[in-house]
Amino acid sequence: MIGRMGELDLLSHVFKHNAALPGRVIIPPGDDMAMLRLGDRDLLITVDQVADGVHVNCADTPLELVGRKAITRNLSDVAAMAALPVGAVVAAALPRDLGDANATRLFDAMRATAERYDCPLVGGDTMIWDGPLTLTVTVFAEPRGVTPVTRSGAKPGDVVCVTGRLGGAWRDGGADAPHLTFEPRIALARDLAQRLTLHSMIDLSDGLATDLRHVCERSHVDAEIDIATMPTRRGGDTDDTDSHGLTAEQRHALCDGEDYELCFTLDARDAASLPAKIDGVPITRIGRIVARAPGHDVACLRLVRPDGASNAFDASGWEHA
Repeated sequence: MIGRMGELDLLSHVFKHNAALPGRVIIPPGDDMAMLRLGDRDLLITVDQVADGVHVNCADTPLELVGRKAITRNLSDVAAMAALPVGAVVAAALPRDLGDANATRLFDAMRATAERYDCPLVGGDTMIWDGPLTLTVTVFAEPRGVTPVTRSGAKPGDVVCVTGRLGGAWRDGGADAPHLTFEPRIALARDLAQRLTLHSMIDLSDGLATDLRHVCERSHVDAEIDIATMPTRRGGDTDDTDSHGLTAEQRHALCDGEDYELCFTLDARDAASLPAKIDGVPITRIGRIVARAPGHDVACLRLVRPDGASNAFDASGWEHA
């Protein structure tokens, strides 16, 4: 929590001032990236952090993977807008005892990762302090002929889809943990946006329950998820369920966060032509967008069980403490 204010409360306060931004702000705060119009070109911008003890545990994580995640975490936001990265800068707060050799390893990993995704690391800032390692990365991107897909276009009747498998990104631990080794879905997002009309899209960093609600809030709609269709990372025993009818694996898929997959919505007619996989990555239909009930100001996420019964799901995913 930030004092007594949660992260989402603080963001809501920020969003209230969007209307006062100048006209060159084409996409204001509230999406995976902001977009500025510079002359006759548009520039997308995102910034995110990786902090020891919050997003990684440096005590048992190779610095190469810490540096990798600092870059790919931002590139997942680029994927969510169906954009292409053009460059990055990093502000690094380095622990006093990190040492020159480790600092070099860290920056080499960030540079190599950025170059792999054609997103050169072009500058930044460093400081030494007594706190934990904190890397703040800003990535710039361009639409390159594809209209950015925002969170605010979901429509009643849309099908909700996700890429990959969800849940348990931290549970395996070690250097193979999915939250460290995930691939930003940049090429897949571009493929989807070029072949179909996507109404909305978001990357799943805070958990499906939280991130799909973000789409619903920005689009003024509600959503239903068919829990039996959620693509969980490990599967699950359906005989052992909670009061929502969820297995442990399904609850992890809804709430764990750090999956860095994509959740998107599109017209049901377009969804009928979705392939089961793109470049080996599964594409799964998990639910639908529905109209918000009259008089309701807060987005509602409902879980639909195989027998057709449904209930509102109030739990959320990961909130940065």
